[in-house]
Amino acid sequence: MALVAAALLGGGCTTTGERSSRTEAGASREEAARVNTDLGIGYFRQGRVELALERLTRAVEQDRRYARAHAALAVVYQQLEEPADAERHFRAALRLSERDPELWNTYGVFLCGQGRFDEAEDFFRRAARDRLYPQPELVLTNAGMCMRQKGDLEAAERYLREALQRNPRFPEALLQMASLSLTTDNLMASRAFLQRYFAVSPVSAEALWLGVQVERGLGDERTAREYAARLREDFADSVQARELLESLRDER
Repeated sequence: MALVAAALLGGGCTTTGERSSRTEAGASREEAARVNTDLGIGYFRQGRVELALERLTRAVEQDRRYARAHAALAVVYQQLEEPADAERHFRAALRLSERDPELWNTYGVFLCGQGRFDEAEDFFRRAARDRLYPQPELVLTNAGMCMRQKGDLEAAERYLREALQRNPRFPEALLQMASLSLTTDNLMASRAFLQRYFAVSPVSAEALWLGVQVERGLGDERTAREYAARLREDFADSVQARELLESLRDER
């Protein structure tokens, strides 16, 4: 169950195919920092994390007051599982950017991953309250998932339901409500949320495995087998397919 970072690494038009000479002669250090930030983000999106780290580190050196470079570098360090460096650059970005709900959401995801649940909740709530933020349902879903990790299922449900009030068709909130309802043995609610999820989102391994468990619990073995067959066929290498196989072995 992974929380969803906002599009913090979005924006910019420079591609990794452009010559790095743009960052050298003829450009101010501020301009060079922006080019290197765009290049670093491009590399990160391609999974070339070391190159992203190199470019973003250079960007911060060129303009230490460029919040976007610090924020992107924090995400890279988070990916590299270096929380102290991620924290340092998140804090720098927060100091330099007084109002950035995408940054608040992304920092909340980081804090939740560190087990700092109350701090994470504060940043999620701050982002969700921002009237200019275009996706409050995403932040509220993250808050719900974080509270579930904390073990506060009541708060988790409250945030997820608020997310669905903002956007009744938001797939991740529907899936998380289906999962939470299964955890609390509310199987009919879980089935209903899962059906709503399938109506608005492509099928996923997580949803199919959830469907298997729900339908088994409700005694609908035919539908459970249909979900299981599709899980094995379409997502054979997934963690959920392995869990399905383990459950079948246990039944023998």
